[in-house]
Amino acid sequence: DSNTIVWTAGVKPNPALARFGLPLGPRGHVDTSEKLQVQGTDYIWAAGDNAQVPDMVGRKAGNPNAWCPPNAQHALRQAKVLGDNVISGMRGFPQKDYSHANKGAVAGLGLHKGVAMIVMGKMKIKLKGRLAWYMHRGYHGMAMPTWNRKIRIFADWTLAMFLKREVVSLGAMETPREEFYEAAKPAPAPAAAKAEGEKANAS
Repeated sequence: DSNTIVWTAGVKPNPALARFGLPLGPRGHVDTSEKLQVQGTDYIWAAGDNAQVPDMVGRKAGNPNAWCPPNAQHALRQAKVLGDNVISGMRGFPQKDYSHANKGAVAGLGLHKGVAMIVMGKMKIKLKGRLAWYMHRGYHGMAMPTWNRKIRIFADWTLAMFLKREVVSLGAMETPREEFYEAAKPAPAPAAAKAEGEKANAS
């Protein structure tokens, strides 16, 4: 237990964006339209954490300054719309608006601890503790590409519930290749064969 919790995960966009001459929002994100097209351009699109995308659901609800938060929930869905819009834009077809209603948020706060808020229509369900932690793990596990990877991740998490955590040597962190060098050394010759070899060399 602690009286002070420090959150170090940030959502600041990459400062490299300023080098490309693209229009940026007040916080440094690439300014896009609801079609994920960069403002003032014809063939540039942006999505994800570095994009400032209008939240059409929030704006329809009366908030003219609503923007999509930079999280996986939006980024995964924006990627699909962006891919379709790139093809449509290059072929001269109309592009789709990106619109997605927030379904909530989940966060892990350590082993078996988490918080979650699930949005169901106008109702919000808030959870904490182990159940929220399971929901956090489940959501991110299902977001992984390919069933092969999903199964491997869930299997690893399941085994971790029953097995102790791995002990990592701090020395291995400072010199991570040392153990590999040690394992790659040729096997020492048996003592008897070594002694015979020394006798043969002496004679």
